[in-house]
Amino acid sequence: MKRSSPTVRSSRPLARAAARVVPAVLLTAAAVGLASPARAATYQVTGADSQGLAVQSEPHVNHVLRYVPNGTSLNVSCQINNGDQVDGKVYNGRPFTTWDQLADGTWVYDWYMNTPTVGADGYSPGVPHCGGGSLPPLAAGCVDWPSAKYLQTPLTSAANNRAGYAWQNGSHYGEGYHVSCNGPTRMNQYYAIDLGMNQGDPALSPGGAGTVLYAGWAPSGWETCGQYVVVDHGGGWWSVVCHLSAIHVSKGQRITNDTVIGAVGGTGGFAPHLHFSLVYNASLTAAGGVYGGQSARPRHLLHLGGGQGYYDTITKGQQVWY
Repeated sequence: MKRSSPTVRSSRPLARAAARVVPAVLLTAAAVGLASPARAATYQVTGADSQGLAVQSEPHVNHVLRYVPNGTSLNVSCQINNGDQVDGKVYNGRPFTTWDQLADGTWVYDWYMNTPTVGADGYSPGVPHCGGGSLPPLAAGCVDWPSAKYLQTPLTSAANNRAGYAWQNGSHYGEGYHVSCNGPTRMNQYYAIDLGMNQGDPALSPGGAGTVLYAGWAPSGWETCGQYVVVDHGGGWWSVVCHLSAIHVSKGQRITNDTVIGAVGGTGGFAPHLHFSLVYNASLTAAGGVYGGQSARPRHLLHLGGGQGYYDTITKGQQVWY
């Protein structure tokens, strides 16, 4: 694997004011929503360049821990078929996205291993699937937020009386008001997330840096969002945060990963909680209502608390750190 530039991580000054910086740790299979590794089998690194194969903390680029040379024996526990494509590798006309989890919980790109050649399903015959394989199938008409595009948990260490975490509660994917992948005339919120938080807790933009497209009370037809903020993160990718009790940004403002965009609330007729959704290629009415485009499933969310790392996505009832 080629050397990749380091991942830029948000410093989140607000979060660090209340807690010491938590050092990065290796993500275990459980940390990315996968089952514990199966019994390991030994395979060798092959075909890597002179630098060697990157051993990474995640099945995503830019998380290099070390490099190992060709010929190194590695204990492979299981595989996934939905990691990042590396070095532009293509197999059977599709991006090659198979990664091997090692016995110590780290990851390598399978292209440079002598595991059995992958089949049409993206797995090597005889190698266990991590946790039974991929995430649940993407809902028809929705898209995944690109794993290479910045995404963060939109809370700080001040959340819930400085506990620094929240639980997913209320509606999850496809539940309650969280419906529609690609309706042309409505706000598509199939993959919206609700987090249980206190009134007044600081809220960040889940997509990090960007330009505020709208900040204020939701217009007629969108009233259940209460006070909300819409941010453009470039490339057609937007984030939406609803039900705020106060808004601290304004239309046209450029924000950073650390900008507190508002305070958690329950405006729109709900108990206080943090509601956020992600959309791709949506539009905005003159009055400020989001419509069209596609609901995007949150993927690869940076968190600093609980041992810095990434959530592959947010599952129902999951504990979510700042």
